[in-house]
Amino acid sequence: MQETILRPPAKRVWLLFLLFLLCAFLGAQDVSPEEDTYDKLVFKAAVFGPSDEIFIWWGHAALIVENTAAGYARIFDWGVFSYPSDSFLKDFALNRIRYKCAVGPAQWDIEAYTKEDRDIVIYTLDLDSSKKKTILDYAENNVFPENCWYVYHQFNDNCSTRIRDLVDMGTGGQLKEYFLEKPGRFTLRGHMRRFSWYSPFYDWFLGFLLGRNVDRKINMWEEMYLPVELGRNINDFSYIDDSGNMRNLVNGVEIVNRTKYRTAILDAPRAQWPRTLAVGLIIAALLALVILFRKKHPLAGRTLWGISQSLLGLAFGSMGTILFFASRIAERDYMRHNINLLFFNPLLLAAIPLGIYAAQGKTIALLKKFAVSAERCLCILWLCVFTAGLITLLLEFIPGLYQENQSTILMLLPITFVAGPLALERRKPFGR
Repeated sequence: MQETILRPPAKRVWLLFLLFLLCAFLGAQDVSPEEDTYDKLVFKAAVFGPSDEIFIWWGHAALIVENTAAGYARIFDWGVFSYPSDSFLKDFALNRIRYKCAVGPAQWDIEAYTKEDRDIVIYTLDLDSSKKKTILDYAENNVFPENCWYVYHQFNDNCSTRIRDLVDMGTGGQLKEYFLEKPGRFTLRGHMRRFSWYSPFYDWFLGFLLGRNVDRKINMWEEMYLPVELGRNINDFSYIDDSGNMRNLVNGVEIVNRTKYRTAILDAPRAQWPRTLAVGLIIAALLALVILFRKKHPLAGRTLWGISQSLLGLAFGSMGTILFFASRIAERDYMRHNINLLFFNPLLLAAIPLGIYAAQGKTIALLKKFAVSAERCLCILWLCVFTAGLITLLLEFIPGLYQENQSTILMLLPITFVAGPLALERRKPFGR
């Protein structure tokens, strides 16, 4: 049986051919969306100022991606975290806080931070379409559940460094290449203290926990672990785009909110030692008063002296214990190589029972035929701590051993001098 072939008229063939070309053209437009899609996207680096909670004292940074055609904006945030208990500080100490990247409507965050009276500055980035695609692909990939969690590091990998690295992608690595060669203004510790100086205890205690690693010279690339430094540095930066033209990285700065009630961030860190020295002198003076009181009231004075020694052991030993275990956590390399462990360590907890024994006038049997009073043991203990403080001051002049802990030493020396050398010298007149 012969097959019958029906052929359409010539005009219909031409119409079908033109329709095929039109579909092919539209299909090609969909395959290469850069011109239609990425040119409509506006990338912005958002820098938010400090808030009330201690973990937000140093501000925050995020990436905003606006679609001008659709009229919406998303914010990619690497500062989202969770912790199991009700206390951030407790879970931070136990290393149980987890950080991740999340995305949401930008307007929600901006409104929330405005209500908190935080500084909000947004830097509009002038990027090539190809670089926009690279950044967006990376950011969207980081939102997936299998990719969103990451190991947070206060100085090397945080919400600000993530935005810094994304901006560097937008310049093809030119941002990093340029700022790696520029020396920073302060050390990591110095920059940190610009934000914490207004809270004396936390300013000292946070610095007490940090080791020598944060006192080295750094470059401007490393300074951008702080959101305010990120904004300051990218604002005046220029790079060579895909066409070979010099281009300003930031083509617009919008100040959405300026804080009305929060204290301004320091331009440079201030000296901490005058107030810690004052604390040390006050405690030393109180100990000296106990010594004078004991002259007139030997029994009550001995009890009061023993209690004061136990309290010193509790305070110094507890801080030393926190420092010892905090420096053992792998992710906290910035707490290692801490010379404060020479005079703040768990061994000082021994002063607690020794103080109780001293209050009772007891002796400690070291060998069968050798015993020493608990009070004398305490004096020797604090003498050792005092000597360690003096040695530490000398170590500051040895290259590679410098640590900015003068405020801690100057607080420690007056206290341990009265509790150690002075008490040991005046012990004989006191008797037991």
